[in-house]
Amino acid sequence: MPDLPYADRVFRDPVHGLIEFVGENRPLAAILDTRAFQRLRRVKQMGFAWQVYSGAEHSRFGHALGAFHVASLVVDRLRLDEPVRLHVKAAALLHDVGHGPFSHTWEQVFPTFDHEEWGARIVTEDEEMASVLRSLDPQLPEALGSFTDKTYRPTFARKLVSSQLDVDRLDYLLRDGHYSGAGYATYDLEWILHALRIEDVHRGDDPEDLVIDYRRGMYAVEQYLFARTYMYAQVYHHKAVRAAERMFIKLLSRFSWLAQTGDEPGGLAVAAKLARGERLDVGEFLFLDDYSLFTAVDSWAGLGAGGAADAASDPVVRDLAARLVRRRLFKTIDLGDDPSVIDEVKAEVHAIAEATFGESASSYYYLDNAQQIGYDAHSGEELYVVGHPRYGTVTLGRLLEDLPLGRPVSTVRLVCAPELVGSLQPIAGRLRDHSRDTPD
Repeated sequence: MPDLPYADRVFRDPVHGLIEFVGENRPLAAILDTRAFQRLRRVKQMGFAWQVYSGAEHSRFGHALGAFHVASLVVDRLRLDEPVRLHVKAAALLHDVGHGPFSHTWEQVFPTFDHEEWGARIVTEDEEMASVLRSLDPQLPEALGSFTDKTYRPTFARKLVSSQLDVDRLDYLLRDGHYSGAGYATYDLEWILHALRIEDVHRGDDPEDLVIDYRRGMYAVEQYLFARTYMYAQVYHHKAVRAAERMFIKLLSRFSWLAQTGDEPGGLAVAAKLARGERLDVGEFLFLDDYSLFTAVDSWAGLGAGGAADAASDPVVRDLAARLVRRRLFKTIDLGDDPSVIDEVKAEVHAIAEATFGESASSYYYLDNAQQIGYDAHSGEELYVVGHPRYGTVTLGRLLEDLPLGRPVSTVRLVCAPELVGSLQPIAGRLRDHSRDTPD
């Protein structure tokens, strides 16, 4: 790694203590000073959780530092060689650089938006970022792109950054638990790192994979997975958090619908281009953060610097923006744990909403299926456990089949404007009565 003229950088972190860019990590500090990375200070880590948990104001910037710190511990623990060490640490540091405003909520407004794809674009197309990365390793931007498209070899290195037990998740659970004040996110990070190993698992030219030593770390891993399940159930999917997220999605969806005809309110021209399917360059994307979004929302509500004169002409945008800014959140009605009821009641719910809000009815309710699951291994993310007394080497998913960690648990809710609660509440009562009448 080149000896760049950067001083040591040390951050005092409430989760990990000191996070240091010293020694071999010192050159990586150059990434921190790029515009693209500094933008992460203006993107909240937990979306709209701050609407419920007053301490959850932390940013993607702090989380990126935390993921880097865990990655540094992991590459030392596994004794990885260069250039894999550098690639894993840089990928961990930059894994969230492509997130849109309010993180994953943004991707529900624009389904074609993918934060990993944008991250890959930033590291290759942003001249400032690409220049810094190439000064560390001429092939680094391309290597980081291969983490995104899952072609990086060795595979185990990619799994350290993106899997069900990666440095991202290992940091954000502890971090989100700390800042939210929730006590559900406790697990033994040091012992999990102690249990990680690299072993030959596959045949072919890439046989090595990330494994967990059963005797050393299985209980710590289960503790981590339970913590993840509890955080989804009690924090990430809290009813008021989901209500705020859905209001934001309804507001931006209305904005997008207007943008497709060029009739959107002002202040967010970049998002309007995205809604129309126009290609954005990286510089335009970097304008999008929580601050620029809420500046526009304030304006649409008539509560910005220009007052009522700048309010959105569309009454639905203006109304939803005002509710969100003033925290007049939608209410939630519990419909149980069976997602099939959504199809059963949606026509009736829409008819009731339409009676109050007319043709804008769909902007004022949502049938929500929030799923809590501790372990959900997609293709290429499965982890292996070695040293199991019965199975020897086995996938972690197989071991969790008989535990709640491996099965999704649904919470079905009707999220709606307060004006609809009285009319929609009887639906929940009828569903409860039907459930009691149904034999086991």
